[in-house]
Amino acid sequence: MTKKWARIINEETKLCEVGIGSDNEYYRQQGYRYIDVEPATNGTWYVKGYAPVLPYPSENEIMIQKLKKELSEYDYIGVKIATGCATIEQYAEQIAYCEEIRKQIRRLSGQVVENEEGAV
Repeated sequence: MTKKWARIINEETKLCEVGIGSDNEYYRQQGYRYIDVEPATNGTWYVKGYAPVLPYPSENEIMIQKLKKELSEYDYIGVKIATGCATIEQYAEQIAYCEEIRKQIRRLSGQVVENEEGAV
């Protein structure tokens, strides 16, 4: 239970302004009440029980994020090729692997992936 000096600034959402000082009389005069509040994930405050909650990511979303992170570990290859420090041929295997990761991401995100023969 987190009680703080707060005043509701949006009656519909129960978004609050929270006082951080200890001058109780000042807060009373400004229309604050000592109420149970809770922080939302973005740092704003709400009356307890009204803070918006982020939905849990699905298994596909979690896997997509892991694949994107793995894909980002190969970004250096593009930089080396773009700056002339390496050739596509030198990194052909890694480039092909990255394309497989991209295909997995597209499949998981519901995008159609076709091979050269047109099969999914």
